[in-house]
Amino acid sequence: MKKVTAFILLTFIISLSFAQVQRKVKAENKSDSSTNTIERKKGDKANKKQMIRELDLTKEQKGKLKEQRKSAKDKKEAIQNNESLSAEQKEAKLKELQKEQAKSTMGILNEEQKEKMKKMRKEKKSKENG
Repeated sequence: MKKVTAFILLTFIISLSFAQVQRKVKAENKSDSSTNTIERKKGDKANKKQMIRELDLTKEQKGKLKEQRKSAKDKKEAIQNNESLSAEQKEAKLKELQKEQAKSTMGILNEEQKEKMKKMRKEKKSKENG
């Protein structure tokens, strides 16, 4: 019985160390720019989740925001895939879409949530600048 337990424990420890080695290898194979992009996206996603938690959104608000994000994503893809637009035109349309999305988001929130959102955005900007 002791031998079986020791064998299982040893197998478990070896499998854990093997998994850690694999993660390190994958991280080393990535270039610095792609790693930074992935880390930034993860950070943005975490910040958005934290904002949603702090705003204490209702189910209805969450649903509306989800629909809005899907719609904006579809519009963004359409702009990016439009071959008739120049790079400058695409950039301008994407900025316009971003402003439209921010305005729409603020329309979904109540007054208290709007104030919290503005405060969190100011804090984020101050952290990025300083």
